[in-house]
Amino acid sequence: MSARGLGSATAVVVLLALGGGVAGYAVARAGHEPPTPIGEVRPLVAVDPAYPTDRPVLVREDRDEPPLADRVALRRVVLGTPPFTVSLAVPRDWVRSDSAGGEWRWYPPPGPDAAENLYFLRVRQVANLFQSVPAARAARRSALSTASEVQELEVVEERYDGLEVSYVSEGYRRHSLERWLTTPGSGETAQYYLGMIGRGVDRDAMVGLLDRIALSAESG
Repeated sequence: MSARGLGSATAVVVLLALGGGVAGYAVARAGHEPPTPIGEVRPLVAVDPAYPTDRPVLVREDRDEPPLADRVALRRVVLGTPPFTVSLAVPRDWVRSDSAGGEWRWYPPPGPDAAENLYFLRVRQVANLFQSVPAARAARRSALSTASEVQELEVVEERYDGLEVSYVSEGYRRHSLERWLTTPGSGETAQYYLGMIGRGVDRDAMVGLLDRIALSAESG
């Protein structure tokens, strides 16, 4: 074949290739049309419930035991080691249980095993935390609000040296009355913590009992 004939043949091949490419592009466009607009996208509205909710907290019935008596007989005890000791009055017939270093608890007889989800008294030495009374109260409130075992926390009353809260723990509604004490020469620094935890029916008697215990406290 001459050079002229070879050039003509090459031109035909190029034209066929270009034609095939154009045809293929047309077929591709025919098979992939742009998507049809579907309008504004909006989230679906929930029907029941209409907004997200937490699972309800199941609260068990309180133990069917008589409420705390209004006037519990007291006896004086000395807690701590010299020179960091405190003398105060505690329920006379209650059973003492030292749960941790610097913390003491008293339960109605026969003792802590039988008093679960009933009521008890707690005294704790907190001078080593070097917190003012307001700071100790705020720290306690914060700890309760983030505790995994505490649900439906409600602050009933909060004052300079005291805190009253209600919450659900282990399926039971609990009422906690808490107080912070100073000693002569300690300024605003909290030295001792008093707490009474019980049921709703025990609340009024716990208020009176905790007041008596706090007034009885003496350092040394």
